[in-house]
Amino acid sequence: MQCGITDMTNHKAVKIQGRVQAYQWGGTNFLPELLGYTNPSQRPQAEYWLGAHPCAPASISGREIALGDFLSEQQAPPLQFLLKILDVRDMLSIQVHPNKEQAKAGFARENALGIALDAKNRNYKDANDKPELMVALSEFWLLHGFRPIAQIAELLENKSYLAPLRDILLKDGLAQAFAHALEFSSSATQTMQQTLAQELRDKSALDKNTPEFWIQRWLEKNPTVENGILTLYFLNLIKVEPGMAVYQPDGLLHAYLEGQNVELMANSDNVLRAGLTPKHIDVAELLSICTIEPSNPNDYVIHPEIMPNGERRFITPFTEFELAELNAQSQSVIEWDVTAPEIIFCYQGSATLNATLDLQKGESALLLPGEKIALHLQKDAILFKARNLP
Repeated sequence: MQCGITDMTNHKAVKIQGRVQAYQWGGTNFLPELLGYTNPSQRPQAEYWLGAHPCAPASISGREIALGDFLSEQQAPPLQFLLKILDVRDMLSIQVHPNKEQAKAGFARENALGIALDAKNRNYKDANDKPELMVALSEFWLLHGFRPIAQIAELLENKSYLAPLRDILLKDGLAQAFAHALEFSSSATQTMQQTLAQELRDKSALDKNTPEFWIQRWLEKNPTVENGILTLYFLNLIKVEPGMAVYQPDGLLHAYLEGQNVELMANSDNVLRAGLTPKHIDVAELLSICTIEPSNPNDYVIHPEIMPNGERRFITPFTEFELAELNAQSQSVIEWDVTAPEIIFCYQGSATLNATLDLQKGESALLLPGEKIALHLQKDAILFKARNLP
């Protein structure tokens, strides 16, 4: 991985080195090419973490010190975010995150029950919520919130063996139908799952805009894991073009399916799953924190606000953090005052910070409060900046 020389005489602007996470769903080439290292074993390289998360903290280039320890050393505020670069080759689990009150209560409850933090049946790893924002770096596919009831009914109507699920939807409502799709011990649910799986195993050339395409792809990679495949009929399937931003608040079911993105999120590991996973699924807890009502994905698309200095800020309802794109096409020199801890990542091209610190493609820097920044961008440069909000 690239690791430049850092001028440690200025502790308010230093290069940092992130950590790659080799989750099985990741691709093999995108992150190595972006960060400038080789992957001869072709091991999946799923995420690049830039933050102070205790599981994989970034470090200060040129020093053996974790980012969180450096922030303490400099008497700087802790980071309220984790910045990631993702390469999604295989589908991630359908999941939802709790709000802060739910996380606190769930964490305390499982601690009282004596459930180990690393136990497979543990739902709450910490007492924090996990708001998320993503900006697509490529064509990106994801599931995002519930479809309108009429649309779900139409999808289910096309398969006669899914009639029991459609009947519940139209008679008892969305929440009851979704709960039935998750009743994995039910013989009726198992029969629907098995029949659907068998049908899709025998089909080819499915339309990528259909739930069946993604269910089939899941089954090709995970032939023995059918639990949860019915849930795809309930969720909005959307394609996000490069540069578009989408956020996921607490309570909203979602799943990343394919593509590369920049993700900014809170430092939390609280995930409850609904499908597309061999991992633990706690249906009762999932249903208790999930917002089970139709939503419009367009309501969660963030159109960047162009600031006077040329930053393209993706402003969300979140109060912990904010993400901005710094693009040479907007302005060749971008200036600002650092008032809270920030991390900048060079995604494309190169840039020079305060005429002393060069950032090449794949390199990152930590900026601390009290620094005045003048960032000179080369003609094709694209950088992302994550910062604490007050």
